[in-house]
Amino acid sequence: MSLGITIVAILGIVMLGVGLWSSKKVKTSDDYYVGGRSLGSLVTIGTQCATFVGGGMTLGWIGNGFRYGTASIWYGAPQALGFFFMAAVLVKQMRKTGGNFISLPDWFDNRYHNKFLSIVSAIVCLIVPIAWVTAQTTAAARMLETVGVPYTVGIFVVGGIVMIYSTVGGYLAVAYTDAVQWLILLVIFAGTVPFAFFYAGGFSGIVAGTSADLMDPMTVNGMPSYTIPLWIVSGIVSGLGLQSSYQRIYSAKTDKIAKRGLVWTGVATIFFATLTSFVGLAVAKLGAPSDLVNDSVWPWFLNNFMPKWVAVIYTVCIMMATMSTADSMLNSISLTITHDLYSKFINPKADDKKVLRIGIIISGIFGILALYFATAGTWMTALFGMSYTLGAGPLAGGVVTVALMKKKANPVFVGIGMLAGVLMGYITLKVPDLASIPAGGTVFSFGACVLVVVIGSLIFKNQEEKEETEA
Repeated sequence: MSLGITIVAILGIVMLGVGLWSSKKVKTSDDYYVGGRSLGSLVTIGTQCATFVGGGMTLGWIGNGFRYGTASIWYGAPQALGFFFMAAVLVKQMRKTGGNFISLPDWFDNRYHNKFLSIVSAIVCLIVPIAWVTAQTTAAARMLETVGVPYTVGIFVVGGIVMIYSTVGGYLAVAYTDAVQWLILLVIFAGTVPFAFFYAGGFSGIVAGTSADLMDPMTVNGMPSYTIPLWIVSGIVSGLGLQSSYQRIYSAKTDKIAKRGLVWTGVATIFFATLTSFVGLAVAKLGAPSDLVNDSVWPWFLNNFMPKWVAVIYTVCIMMATMSTADSMLNSISLTITHDLYSKFINPKADDKKVLRIGIIISGIFGILALYFATAGTWMTALFGMSYTLGAGPLAGGVVTVALMKKKANPVFVGIGMLAGVLMGYITLKVPDLASIPAGGTVFSFGACVLVVVIGSLIFKNQEEKEETEA
């Protein structure tokens, strides 16, 4: 317990120091939400990877490898396709056409100037972050319990640290702490994974000791035959459906750096999705109980095959990496409420200093609320998956259709499509036969949005595009 608390204290001090340093650089809302558009390649890649290929993801992916074998690669790797799409299509559109965007709704505004779409997209942007801040805080506190830190103490110490540095330092604090956490995770991961392969007899030993069905990348053991296609679509939606993804496009110093960050995040996603599938198989060969939940597979190996202090260090690092997603979501909440709703519709005359002040207050309020709701216990983690279905799917559907259809998309139906996606996601969660379909909720909410936008735009042409055609 003392080692775990010591590491938490050291990392906490470092993160708070980064937050204090960042706060001195925050002079405008631009600084607070996109880091003054000054981030270089390493920090851009680090913050992207920490958010999308962080500790929670790698734990879950190892569990998937343990359960589904090489077919589990299809669960994580397709996320790369979303990142590649953003690099190839969205970076140019979002950075060239405006130059001063700081949120996803800004992009919609610039293209269509439609109030309905602006409000709907902002509201949908809030669904995932609000749930994730609390869910990630809950998950981190549960991890600390395994090294002897009481659950409630973990919530208020770790969650409090994240709230403070994110609130005072804004996006710069988020980006730099993400990069540090990602580096630490890489080091500890590289220092432990080889032992799993060694004890399991190397790659050849893993292959020889694994059943044919688990080695078949096209068969998801015990799952429906349509699982892989749904995993692919869900993976593509992953990064496209989050406001924070677009902050990283805007915060990069140049277009080239923005693209590089997305491409390398995609490459890291494919690499870790592949590696973790074999790590899971290695743990299975070593005799891990078949009834382990996904997030307990790798901790089982650490506790049974590695020195106790290694397991403690890894647990704390995973916990901090998990919180790297929470800090991004907290900053995203503040951005959406303050910039996309308050400054555009509630108080359009507010100057930048007031907008910045409101943004800091909003971040603090939602940080405190996350701590409060996290005390409710593990039931809050259920919101993680639900929010993805309700928020990420519809938002990604709107982004993809607008990016590809451009002026041909009717902005009213883009907004209606997002709302239809939210409704479809809700129906999916409530109907048992639909809820049991792997990744079905996210896929259905994404598909509903796309379908409504495309059909609505074909029948009711965008007036601006229609006038340009007639001219």
